[in-house]
Amino acid sequence: MRNVHASGLRIQPVTTERDRRGLVRFPWHIYRNDPQWVPPLIRQRERQLDPERGSFFGHGEVAPFVARQGDEVVGTVVAWIDHRSNDYLKQEAAGFGFFEVLEDYPIAEALLTAACDWAQARGMEVIRGPFYFSMDDSPGVLIKGFDQPQVVLTGHTPPYYADFIERFGMEKYRDAYAYRCDLAPMKGDMANLPPKILRVADAIRRRAKVSIRKLRMDDWDNEVAIAMEIFNQALGHMRNHVPMDETEFRRFADDLRVILDPDMILLAEVAGRPMGFSVTVPDINRALKHVNGRLSPLGLLKLWWYRRRINVASFKILGVLEEYRGRGIDALFYVETARRLFAKGYEWIDLSLVAENNVMMNRMAQRLGGYVYRHYRTYQKAL
Repeated sequence: MRNVHASGLRIQPVTTERDRRGLVRFPWHIYRNDPQWVPPLIRQRERQLDPERGSFFGHGEVAPFVARQGDEVVGTVVAWIDHRSNDYLKQEAAGFGFFEVLEDYPIAEALLTAACDWAQARGMEVIRGPFYFSMDDSPGVLIKGFDQPQVVLTGHTPPYYADFIERFGMEKYRDAYAYRCDLAPMKGDMANLPPKILRVADAIRRRAKVSIRKLRMDDWDNEVAIAMEIFNQALGHMRNHVPMDETEFRRFADDLRVILDPDMILLAEVAGRPMGFSVTVPDINRALKHVNGRLSPLGLLKLWWYRRRINVASFKILGVLEEYRGRGIDALFYVETARRLFAKGYEWIDLSLVAENNVMMNRMAQRLGGYVYRHYRTYQKAL
């Protein structure tokens, strides 16, 4: 890979553990004065980028780069190719992520050029991003909502990132929205939910004999297997969805396990057969923002202290098998989730991220009184 020189600027591949640490820690230079940014856990991010430990390396190819001026890191990007996804979708697509840069366009241009050159040299026809190794993992840069809180499993970027990416010649690939529903005006009373949703939920419970139960933590392996089967079948109609393999899904589930509230993980059954599930999690970011990316003994104490005071939940996943879709089962999930949110005293709930072309979810979020408080965009560029 060529080095790009402009006013002493160099783009260098990351080849050592020291370089990788520099890449992981660079975002603190960008966001140190941004009250909405939640620092990632350093060890978790280092593991994600480590070829010996990162799960993505089992089916993907990765090229991390840092931009330097002198000895100082001034920007980062990671280009990647998910070979399993490409084989499934019959495409030649690369991705980029971990894109962080000072407010200086030539640095951004050099980083994005390095990512595109690397992908093109490997026969890729298009590059998309930013994503973290998956098109479902914290996708996009912010278009709206820079002064709003960053919730769990979403990203945060300064306004100039979108400007730089578009100036480079990338075009919109997909928009996604984070909705906020304020619960305080409902005063914990189920009767204050939209009447239509209550009627549909009641009807589906009676006519289809659908029952809702919470996650059984003492049967974790079987519960994860059920969720994986529903997830892969239910999301098959989504644009560019690639079924997750067992290793990948279990890693994702195990990472979430430490923050799950089993009362908020719901499974729907008909005659004992699972046919849908939903995942709502406490917004652990409300606590993580106080530990600055480090789970030291003091960091763990802070995490414990602030976790007890979380007043925000995030609705992340809703999956229903195709044969039951369109019958109103989603309404039943929303009603049962609201019942639990009221009981636990949450002040508001985030629904994220909802793709712009997911008409049903966008409509439902609005019916529930939600409004878009964060707007994300991903990009693509033909190579």
